[in-house]
Amino acid sequence: MTTRRAYTTGHFALDIDGNALRTAHIKSVEGGHVKLNSVDEQMGQDNLRIKHGTSLEVEPLTCEIGLSQANYLLWWIKKSWRKEFARHNGSITHADFQYKAQFVHQFFDALIEETQFPTLDSQSKDPAYLKVKFRPERVDMKRGGGESVSGSFGGKQKLWLSSAFRLTIDGVDTSKVSKIDAFSVKQGIKPIASGPARFPELVPTKIEFPDLSVTMSLQYADQVLDWYHQYVIDGKMNQTKAEKQGALEFLTPDRQEVLFRINLYDVGIKSFQIPKVEANQDQIKRCKFELYVGYMDLDNDGALGLE
Repeated sequence: MTTRRAYTTGHFALDIDGNALRTAHIKSVEGGHVKLNSVDEQMGQDNLRIKHGTSLEVEPLTCEIGLSQANYLLWWIKKSWRKEFARHNGSITHADFQYKAQFVHQFFDALIEETQFPTLDSQSKDPAYLKVKFRPERVDMKRGGGESVSGSFGGKQKLWLSSAFRLTIDGVDTSKVSKIDAFSVKQGIKPIASGPARFPELVPTKIEFPDLSVTMSLQYADQVLDWYHQYVIDGKMNQTKAEKQGALEFLTPDRQEVLFRINLYDVGIKSFQIPKVEANQDQIKRCKFELYVGYMDLDNDGALGLE
């Protein structure tokens, strides 16, 4: 008899349309399974009820991904934000610690449902990861053949740290911004069951761009406070000229070059506050303000080391 031994979580390899992101460190994988919906019906006037299966639905497939060799994924995200929708096929290979493929999770005709960027903190030393949620129309799972999954997993992950970022807004000094809370761009997706197909067709709907919650030193927030007074307190929120353009840049660890950026359009300030602090505490006095963003555009044309 052939015996099989359990194996522990080792490494994952993401492949999209034949473009292997194998050196992109995948921190976690979740979901992407098929669920059968069921209904129960009453039979006549008796208490007897019967159940049977109806439609199928595929759970979203969520991955936390590093940026090494992630240009193809960034290109897909950029197209999605621009409403240039395209469905892509791919697979996630689950490998053991010897880099041998043990399980393959394939997905077909997938759309990006959500892209979450991590909290950016100038005091952090942690690597940063994108959390991407795919919504496939179909999936298939099979056992791996033990083939070698090549690639230097996570070898370039230190290219992107959560502390290496820069926020710029036209006419406002934001050079002392120290933190930006995590934010997500969401793509609405509507399943439509039609014809004899067992799996529903996925149709993209609206895109939701998030607000940004920003923290900086109160000592350097004069221009932000002036903007808040003019835009909110003095009632200029209906004037288009009060909205500004900007960018959120993700930098190399030495902060000398840009890995990629998110261009921000039609930015307005919503609130300005001083977070709660305790007396006699040795800490920098900070302020926190919230920005709404009309729309975002991801620019990775000059990405460094992310091929």
